[in-house]
Amino acid sequence: MKIAGVLETCVYASDLEAARGFYQGLLGLELFAEQPGRHLFFRAGPGVFLVFNPQATQQETALPPHGALGSVHVCFRVAAEELEGWAERLEAHGHPVTWAEWKAGRSLYVHDPAGNLIELAPAAIWGLPDGHLKPQ
Repeated sequence: MKIAGVLETCVYASDLEAARGFYQGLLGLELFAEQPGRHLFFRAGPGVFLVFNPQATQQETALPPHGALGSVHVCFRVAAEELEGWAERLEAHGHPVTWAEWKAGRSLYVHDPAGNLIELAPAAIWGLPDGHLKPQ
């Protein structure tokens, strides 16, 4: 048996409309499913990125309850040559960027409207090939 990769990951946000504006409007992720007051589901490359309202998911009965308090972290893979453009776009929309330097490149950090720490980075910072990044 072997883990093949990460299929989905999530963050939590009580204001799903603000989250939609950030992830769909600003980052350009494709929204493919939603349940008002509970979740937004986005395509993110070959995987899925989920935004849950913790007030709803902590009350789950059909699935195990889940939620998080405080900031969580997720990193989206981007091409290294696009980082500056992402920084300009984020800052132009009022989201200050913090840069990090790594042995194999750099990445940027920004907070989403719920305070989650979002990183944009090329795969090379982990010693992985960038491959062909195609818009989804």
